[in-house]
Amino acid sequence: MVSSVPLDFNLQALLEQLSQDELSQFKSLIRTITLGNELQKIPQTEVDEADGKQLAEILSSHCPSYWMETATIQVFEKMYRVDLSERVKDELREAALRSFNKNKPLPLETIRKEEPAPVDLDEMLVRFEAEAQETEEEVSSLREAEALKKEMPGKEDRHRTILKMKFRQMWEAWPGASKEVQAVAQRYTTLIPFSNPRIIPGPFPHTVVLHGPAGLGKTTLAKKLILDWTEDNLSHKFKYAFYLGCKRLSRLGLCSFAELVFRDWPELQEDVPNILSEAQKILFVVDGLDELGAPPGALIHDICGDWLKPKPVPVLLGSLLKRKMLPKAALLVTTRSWALRDLRPLMEQPIYIRVEGFLEEDRRAYFLRHFGEEDQATRAFELMRSNAALFQLGSAPAVCWMVCTSLKLQMENGEDPATTCHTRTGLFLHFLCSRFPKDSRLGGTLRVLSILAAQGLWAQMSVLHREDLESFGVQESDLRPFLDRGILRQDRDSKDCYSFLHLSFQQFFTALFYALEKEEEDRDGHAWDVGDVQKLLSGEERLQNPDLIQAGHFLFGLANEKRAAELETTFGCVMSREIKQELLRCDIICDEDRYSTLTDLKEVLHCLYESQEEELVKAVMAPLKEISLHLSATDIVPSSFCLKHCRNLEKMSLQVIKAKLPENVTASESDAEVERSQDDQHMVPFWTDLCSIFGSNKDLMILEINNSFLSASLLWILCEQIASDTCHLQRVVIKNVSPADAYRNLCLALQGHKTVTHLRLRGSAQNDTLPALCEQWADLSLALEVNRSLTCVNLSNNELLGEGARLLYTTLKHPKCLLQRLS
Repeated sequence: MVSSVPLDFNLQALLEQLSQDELSQFKSLIRTITLGNELQKIPQTEVDEADGKQLAEILSSHCPSYWMETATIQVFEKMYRVDLSERVKDELREAALRSFNKNKPLPLETIRKEEPAPVDLDEMLVRFEAEAQETEEEVSSLREAEALKKEMPGKEDRHRTILKMKFRQMWEAWPGASKEVQAVAQRYTTLIPFSNPRIIPGPFPHTVVLHGPAGLGKTTLAKKLILDWTEDNLSHKFKYAFYLGCKRLSRLGLCSFAELVFRDWPELQEDVPNILSEAQKILFVVDGLDELGAPPGALIHDICGDWLKPKPVPVLLGSLLKRKMLPKAALLVTTRSWALRDLRPLMEQPIYIRVEGFLEEDRRAYFLRHFGEEDQATRAFELMRSNAALFQLGSAPAVCWMVCTSLKLQMENGEDPATTCHTRTGLFLHFLCSRFPKDSRLGGTLRVLSILAAQGLWAQMSVLHREDLESFGVQESDLRPFLDRGILRQDRDSKDCYSFLHLSFQQFFTALFYALEKEEEDRDGHAWDVGDVQKLLSGEERLQNPDLIQAGHFLFGLANEKRAAELETTFGCVMSREIKQELLRCDIICDEDRYSTLTDLKEVLHCLYESQEEELVKAVMAPLKEISLHLSATDIVPSSFCLKHCRNLEKMSLQVIKAKLPENVTASESDAEVERSQDDQHMVPFWTDLCSIFGSNKDLMILEINNSFLSASLLWILCEQIASDTCHLQRVVIKNVSPADAYRNLCLALQGHKTVTHLRLRGSAQNDTLPALCEQWADLSLALEVNRSLTCVNLSNNELLGEGARLLYTTLKHPKCLLQRLS
């Protein structure tokens, strides 16, 4: 979760001064200082066997620098090696001084302006009260602000009071009020140095970067941090905190840094020089840097240290992050991970924290709380879990809410929600259409939202601005049905900005842009700065903009005629009747040399499964004569759906990838865990479907299984299908398959086979010994004796042990063995 950077003190030199007993004591004590799961990921034996140099390398590569600095000092002090702890502090002070001198700010100047009228808190309260919904919670927060106003009349306190009222409202609004969201926020705040009292403040200011996919809680965490500051809950006591939301700043013109920060705080204008002169007492929260819309390189161009000089907003924020502007201030930045490529050249020694949203236990708890009834909650949760792609999306609280809302409505109406969760498109469509009455006549607004969604997705922006909506003739009253039903959200910081409930909804509406019948002015997508369908599905574009991938999946989903009809009935829109043909014209599938990467084939299978349109799948898969499948748990379902339509398939290469498990899981535990994941009840029927191709396709002659892990149930199903009378395989290659008895079972499956003539067996690249053959050669020997079609066996590049070689010789001499060639 946390990526580390080089240390500002020589840990290796310090550890090399310790005796062997002291080094062992250091290893024991360092594990007692809390750091989430980072230290738990380091194998204990690796630490135990490390010398001073190796231990320094291990800790530096697994732990963030800020933690190593404070933890090393604490451990040395517990060991009564005060000389070493003082040496660490001295080295850190010297490093901080070098950094400060390198980025020394320009002298502050006095701003001479007419004194602006101070903001009256009464006026602010009236405005918030007018905007607030009349609920008990909001009224309570307003009363609390009134009480605070009486207690804290100063400018600094007024600033804190207004922020507290504003961010308390946001936090108590959904999803902040969710217990699970609060638990996630608490989990991450312990990793942020200035919010964790157990972390000793370092000698230099921190830059913390919260990054991760959209909708997982980065903004929630940022606002919670501001709220904690207003309530004096941060371990570091900042005098001022400023929240800079990049959604709002993205269309701001030239301004100075002072104007940028204090534009909402005119009452503080006269104190700007004094406030900024104490930068070490300021916390800046820069939220949604990816929403700034700055071109590549803009953040690092024309870096400026003068907070009075007008510059473009990206330059001002880049100067702050580069620490040319106010180098002593503490910074917290949130951004989506793809934007890190522009951030990394800017920042020195940042602490990167990847935000991962709801874990599985959070999602389970959320479902239970939403449904109230355990059986219903468990069933709904398992339905979402049965769709790996949907379950992954469920790490976003907004998606969890959408899934719960949709499935609960179906259960209440006595409908079976199982089919809804088969695909993401099916679930999103059901949620959208179930929120509106039939024949809503909102097709015009739907069309505009789809255009703006597509424009934003291609530009990697999620904000819909009021002026853009108005340019299409759409007013807020037209948006109200979508706002009231949770499809759109109005930004609380800027009432002129809107966004979809979650990025996945923007991707869904982008697919709608392509699937709707085009009006005359829409026919040229370039008019809207939007690529055509061919471009949407191109690997090059998706590499540059990964958000397009899910939009492509949704477009295949909307090619389903039943789904198109449901949209037309609900919104009165007209769906394109040409979308399937347009998709087929995009060369989705090609001959054997057309696939450039394996990912291309995976994408094809996932997209076709999303469509649930058998005629489309047949048209795409029919030409295939060879296929190479690299299957993870998420690929088995779409692959089984598509493969049954490969009527001309002659050769299949199969690799079942072992699931990635935590590093601290032992080898035996790992195999057991993978077995459990593969034996999952919802997966076995799809694997059976996939393997049925061996019995149903008479043209399938060649099977290669390599680099695979097969659980007992998956192996049994595969063997059963291979051994069937309708299987016409002629050549079988088995390489590097685990667990060890897989070789034995596959060979036994072939013992009565009537068509297999060639068999090749090979162990792993690391170990040329065939584990099953050496230990259970009698089973293979029996297969060779019984099988009446097998003429060629290839055991090349394998080391046969003495007993195995003797049994092989005996088998070959057996009168029933018909082998003609052995290599």
